Amino acid sequence: MALYSGIIFKVLAMLLVMRRTAAKFEPYALNGGLVSAIAGRDYVIIASDTRLTDGGYNILTREHLRSRLWAATNSFGLDSSLLEEDGSVTFPCKIDNEEKEIKDVATFSCFPTFIASSGCSSDCEALKRQIRSEIDAHQNWNYGRDTLTPTGIANLLGQTLYSRRSFPFYSFCILAGLTKEGHANVHVYDAIGSHERVAVACAGNAKEMLQPVLDRMFATSIEDIDDLEVNSKSFSTELQRDERAVNASQQRVGLTLQPPVETHVMCDAKEATDMLVRGYRSVAEREISIGDNVVVCVIRRIEGGETPTFEMQVTKCPLKKH
Repeated sequence: MALYSGIIFKVLAMLLVMRRTAAKFEPYALNGGLVSAIAGRDYVIIASDTRLTDGGYNILTREHLRSRLWAATNSFGLDSSLLEEDGSVTFPCKIDNEEKEIKDVATFSCFPTFIASSGCSSDCEALKRQIRSEIDAHQNWNYGRDTLTPTGIANLLGQTLYSRRSFPFYSFCILAGLTKEGHANVHVYDAIGSHERVAVACAGNAKEMLQPVLDRMFATSIEDIDDLEVNSKSFSTELQRDERAVNASQQRVGLTLQPPVETHVMCDAKEATDMLVRGYRSVAEREISIGDNVVVCVIRRIEGGETPTFEMQVTKCPLKKH
């Protein structure tokens, strides 16, 4: 009887230990990252910071882009000097006079579509491999032709995320790309694939800080800011509803239903890049998981020529290294 009691006690103790261990199991880890994108009239910008953390105060690496900023379009027509073998964006190596590191401008012939993802780094890497594998299979079935537009890849990404809704990828994505005609497309996603086409988007850690800053910067032009007097009367009369919002009467019903907001900004690429870097630097002062560097990719279409050609410039700007 004592023997059976000892065995039962050991089994109960083992079950208690297993229960405590199972209760501590957490399949996800928030490895930080703040990604953003801007759609212009003839360009698109996608950016990400480079800090990778363990979810707390430990910094795993200060130069992480492999699972955070990558090309969805496969290697057909892309310049290998700007991309790794797995499609991730490389770090710039040249230094200019403005304390920025800039990569040489590279040209490519396929539709450029890039995805930035933040959250759990392993899930972002798994999502990258699955999306690139799907696009690679599509191109092989079409004899190497690149027929997927940014809108098609946006739908593919949304369906891939939604297919894992029972155990989702802990990845918050932004898609940015240019069509054959040079029109910019920016889509922002949640973890289960719901997405929206917007002009300015950000996702990841501290997006609650960066999104309103960018909305305010791009909603008001520089001339309007200079003319605005800082007093209560001017603010009550000048700062009103967002002028970029589309009225309900102007939104068509049916297959051509337009988004409720404008899907591009009015400024040029240089001004948009400067404002984006200013936003990242202000966030890095207040959020410990954001810092080190911000890598900005500016993609535009080269006018002229029979076949469409695109160019991309990669810029790395320093952030606070706390």
